[in-house]
Amino acid sequence: MSSSPIIVISGCTASGKSDVALKLAKRINGVILNADSRQIYKEVSIGTAKPNLILNESNQWEKEGIIHYLYSQTSINKKYNLFKYQTDTFKILNQLPPQITPILTGGTGLYIDSVIFNYKLKTLSQPQTEVADNLSDFTAKELQRLVPSEILNKLNESDRQNKNRLIRVIQKGLPSIKKGTPLEHIYFFLDIEKTALEKRIEQRVNQMFKDGLLEENIKIRNAFPKSTFFKTTIGYKEFEDYFQKNISLDEVKEDIIIHTKQYAKRQRTWFRRNKGVIYVKNLEEIEKWIRELYPNRY
Repeated sequence: MSSSPIIVISGCTASGKSDVALKLAKRINGVILNADSRQIYKEVSIGTAKPNLILNESNQWEKEGIIHYLYSQTSINKKYNLFKYQTDTFKILNQLPPQITPILTGGTGLYIDSVIFNYKLKTLSQPQTEVADNLSDFTAKELQRLVPSEILNKLNESDRQNKNRLIRVIQKGLPSIKKGTPLEHIYFFLDIEKTALEKRIEQRVNQMFKDGLLEENIKIRNAFPKSTFFKTTIGYKEFEDYFQKNISLDEVKEDIIIHTKQYAKRQRTWFRRNKGVIYVKNLEEIEKWIRELYPNRY
């Protein structure tokens, strides 16, 4: 197992985490482990903003000579949840040579925390882990269906439309997730100013459409017509009304931009819960922190 600390590079969607992680991996002899719950799936790349990876001769994903783990790990027609993600990640960490530094990067805070805080997930059943895994991706109406009717009826109209309130209600009904002994880590959050981040989101969504997001949606819907992936995933669920001929493609694009900005806000709220997060603006600040915390290792 690697003797190096896990370097976590978290942040909001479109903040540039993947690029920063790649540059850092080149400088500190690292490998990259995916912590994005949608980039796990092999059939979807454009709408999930998956890095442009190639398979090397060892059948490993890589980019510019850096190995990337847990990308295109499974199919959208198979169940993949928090427990499976944690199990797969621990397996990789245990197999890494001592001199290799694992860099865990992505925007799914629950995935990251399940690893570095060593969540004890065997107490949760598979359906329960699937629910806990994906709550932040659900709409208010979808969350309402997960709340027992006797509890939902007691909520006022404002709370019934408040996603954060609904998520808290649902989570109270799940067994608490116990933490084990934390793994050695440094937890960074790539902190991009709001206006700049929103501009990046708009540019990214526009580029997705140029790269073939519509065609990707058509392809996977034809291949997996019964999949629930399209109902809960930004970049895909917005096309439902388009295929029903209820809205235009421009309206789909605008909905994706709005939902992505809302998701970024929820991500920031999640990571703010962790008092140990180090907020940084760029790669240089990350490197400075690493050298200060581990002067004899890097």
